[in-house]
Amino acid sequence: MKSSLTHCFGSLLCLLALAGCQGGDACGVGVRSTALDVDLTNRLYPKVKTPTRSLVVVDLQNDNIEGQVAAIGLQGIVNRDSEQKVYVMNSRCKDNHGGWKIGPTAMAQMGQFWLDRVLTDIPQETLTLDKTKTNPAFTAMVERYKDKIKGVVIYDPNLVQATIEAATTIAAQTDGLIVSPALYEQVKPYGFPVIQDLRGKFRSNIECVDWLVENYFDSACHDVAFTWSHMTLDFEESWGAANKDYVVANRLFTYFLDIQIPEECHYYENIVKRYPAGTQIMGWTDELKADKLFADYGYVMIPFISVENMTVMSSFPSVQGTPIEPKAYEADPNTTYVAMLVADGDNLLHTMIYEPYTIEESEHFGDVPLTWVINPGIVDLAPRVFTWYDKVLKEAGQEMAAMMGDGSPNTDRYSGFSFYCALTRHYLDQAGILTMKQMIDGESVAWNVQPYCVEGGYAGTDWRGIESHEYHMDGNTFHIGTTNSRPEYLDKALARTPEGEPYFLSVMIGTASEDAATYATEVKKYLESRNDGRKYVFVRTADLAATYRAYKGLPIK
Repeated sequence: MKSSLTHCFGSLLCLLALAGCQGGDACGVGVRSTALDVDLTNRLYPKVKTPTRSLVVVDLQNDNIEGQVAAIGLQGIVNRDSEQKVYVMNSRCKDNHGGWKIGPTAMAQMGQFWLDRVLTDIPQETLTLDKTKTNPAFTAMVERYKDKIKGVVIYDPNLVQATIEAATTIAAQTDGLIVSPALYEQVKPYGFPVIQDLRGKFRSNIECVDWLVENYFDSACHDVAFTWSHMTLDFEESWGAANKDYVVANRLFTYFLDIQIPEECHYYENIVKRYPAGTQIMGWTDELKADKLFADYGYVMIPFISVENMTVMSSFPSVQGTPIEPKAYEADPNTTYVAMLVADGDNLLHTMIYEPYTIEESEHFGDVPLTWVINPGIVDLAPRVFTWYDKVLKEAGQEMAAMMGDGSPNTDRYSGFSFYCALTRHYLDQAGILTMKQMIDGESVAWNVQPYCVEGGYAGTDWRGIESHEYHMDGNTFHIGTTNSRPEYLDKALARTPEGEPYFLSVMIGTASEDAATYATEVKKYLESRNDGRKYVFVRTADLAATYRAYKGLPIK
């Protein structure tokens, strides 16, 4: 087994962290390297400052994509300053389905779910819709909120993705409606002035982005960056508009470039580097390309897919979480201690939709200790949802872990990487989370952030992270690699079981887009059926870390 120092050599940031240790003692959790002296002012996730006192519930299931884009953009205008906020339901996103029961728009839906669980104390009314009209929800919203609309921004159906994002950026700064030419004709009787007509204005995505930067970048909010793709007008194919209320309310700058086209892929640098090093890039573009591209620039992608009503959720006061109490088991030499991990919670789609649904609906939730990875930023973005997680998971003997985003800034991008570590430490502390998932550069992150435990890599199926048998301490951090849950991977990992010693195993069981809790019971049965003469004990990841500490004679706390 490799020592932590072996893993740490070669990273300047690791050496800086080690230099902060005094007198040869292990670095304490409270000791931070100068690499982390980062000012986070105006660099956390923006919140809607006007609190929610009541809700107007709007059902979008009978609106097409054009209507939903316009309605959710208008939701952002209203919710920025109004205490009676618009709360939408049943928006469309092709990517939001998994193995679930499907809702009215053939996708997973959580609008009613959160109304019933975290918003029951908020007075609600339902907006009356005339379903004989095209886009009934949008039509009713325009009539109700016409006094808040200062004009229209018309996008170009011949350059849809680029001009819808451009129109969203403009609408955020001008309180304009984001409309197609057809919707513009529909709202003409209201006499709204045309703020910008983008039809025929640009020949390419890059030309559109250049114009948008020149005219609207400096006046946008730069706390976080934003980009969005898959924004077609095809109802079946579109990834939808669910995040546009958050973009508009916070006056973020959003744009589209096709990352699959080399010229446009490289052009991201011209936009991304306008933000301070390390800034979170929210939204979505292809993760296989974007993770590395943004990491090379010194930034991190935060997937924000198909999550409705963040302007409502973020308007509640941020919360402070309380850590669980790690339990150390007696480390028997003939025992394998197994922690199972539900992954991909960095994506707000998983944190806000898939995982809560599975937790509530799976008949096997709580049967096996599991570590549920969430994005800890919801202590700001959705504090009531975080409080729900905290209560439900603790009552069932489960654990919350944190994952900040897809990828992370490369360690040789010093400013970006140090910001990422400071941001990570901030949100782990605020959420009271002990365990974090880190895809790459886990050693450097562990030494600089010093959480209780780091789950390295993804699932032991690619180059990211350490092998599952390479667990060790990085200062005060227990670091363990993960293995895939399929039998061939489990068998390979267990073939490394050291004779006469306890063995520590972390298993990634996939995501909650399927019934992860039920699958965990199947993995447990498989391991117990091996009849290999070893005992299997299933624990939370923090308990795995505590057990290893006790085994090595280290303090558990």
